[in-house]
Amino acid sequence: MPAVKGGSYKGVSAEERQDTRRRQLLAAGLEVIGTEGLSATTVRAVCREARLTTRFFYESFAGIEELALALIDEIFDQTTAAVIEAVAGVTPKARNRIAIETFVHELTDDPRIAKFTLMEALSSQALTERRIAMVRSSAGALVQAKGSRRPPGRSATYREVVATVLVGGLVELLVVWMSGAFDVDLSQIVE
Repeated sequence: MPAVKGGSYKGVSAEERQDTRRRQLLAAGLEVIGTEGLSATTVRAVCREARLTTRFFYESFAGIEELALALIDEIFDQTTAAVIEAVAGVTPKARNRIAIETFVHELTDDPRIAKFTLMEALSSQALTERRIAMVRSSAGALVQAKGSRRPPGRSATYREVVATVLVGGLVELLVVWMSGAFDVDLSQIVE
């Protein structure tokens, strides 16, 4: 069938079709990057997995790095939303454990997400920078969630540093765990 530019095709707008293809490409990107690795990921491999032509890839992304950045953003947004939902209405005493448990499971339950976010995201300067921004964002959210309470004599910067150590430390602990160098059960990491 001929391609339809603009207008509706079978009741689906051009924008909806493009969004559907973009979602297919993101899912295919996760599959290829999460199984083969970022360095082995090509536009053709992603398109083959998505069952789309390269024309549709370039309709949404300039290249693999842009796809990977969109993918890590999506995973971060989903993880953040899951943590927020999990701690809603939870007592302050239980909040930390539930937040950590949700965060850990969001990043590790799907081996492709774990490999991409914890290992492959370290193989690209752009992804590394994005990962740092995400750690800072999560640390900022932690500081905000704790409110204005802080130990006497401690500055706001101190709180930011501690929150960054907690979030960044948890991420790096998961990297070590993923590498197999830390022989513990995931539930022990959460504890």
